[in-house]
Amino acid sequence: MAWSEARPAVQIIFQLRVIAIVAVASLDARTAPQWGAVALCCAGWLCITWSIYLLNGLADRVEDRVNGSSRPLAQGTLDAGVARQLVPALACAGVILCSLAGRSVLVSALVMIALGFLYSAGPAPLKNRVWGVQVSVIGGGLATYAAGFHAAGTEISPAVVVFAIAMSAWMGVGGLAKDLPDVEGDRAAGRSTLAMWSERGTSPIIASLAGIISAGLVLAAWTVEERLAIPALVLSCGTAAITIYAAAGRRRWHERTPYHAFMYSQYGAHTGALCMLL
Repeated sequence: MAWSEARPAVQIIFQLRVIAIVAVASLDARTAPQWGAVALCCAGWLCITWSIYLLNGLADRVEDRVNGSSRPLAQGTLDAGVARQLVPALACAGVILCSLAGRSVLVSALVMIALGFLYSAGPAPLKNRVWGVQVSVIGGGLATYAAGFHAAGTEISPAVVVFAIAMSAWMGVGGLAKDLPDVEGDRAAGRSTLAMWSERGTSPIIASLAGIISAGLVLAAWTVEERLAIPALVLSCGTAAITIYAAAGRRRWHERTPYHAFMYSQYGAHTGALCMLL
């Protein structure tokens, strides 16, 4: 139940982020990645992100119930007391594993934990504001890629910088898209999301931001590293799906379509990056 609450599809993509940045960093590296450190980083990052999403589930029970979520904490199939015990245990395990992968990986892990806590808990959770969500998700993406890169122990390259920034910015698109079907619950929880301001106007904004990011990655693939063409193509397809949704509106498409397009394109882009290891 705790694993289900942590959203396995999201946990897997965090693992793909770590390995994908290692693949990009390996394109022209003079030395092979330190795969032992990368494995420790992956294990530690899994514990950390699992902890963060359990904490988020605990904090979001009110709005999840209003939105009709089937997650274990919202449904009561996972005891909240058990989840509260697992959150610090997993976070500590993650910190220990990441510390074994290197000092820079440990710093990235601590930043990730801080962002995860500030997103869901504290006196003014970042999840309650549009800017706060963007800081959390984009910052979490950059911390993840930094951890993977430092664990690999390779030299930084323009391709690494471009990929990390573009895919972290893409997480910002997901941060906006996830709010489209959750307006009722977010309102009940006192949040202020972009979708609450204008449900109809949010989709074009998401589509525009996605277009800017995918166009930037296409340009980078053209000028910086042509082997980034596959991730760039996948993001372009995701942008097209989001744009079609924005044009057609909710009358013909499910309100979770933009988020699904974001997630599928994430998987595709990172899988494409992994192909660089072949």
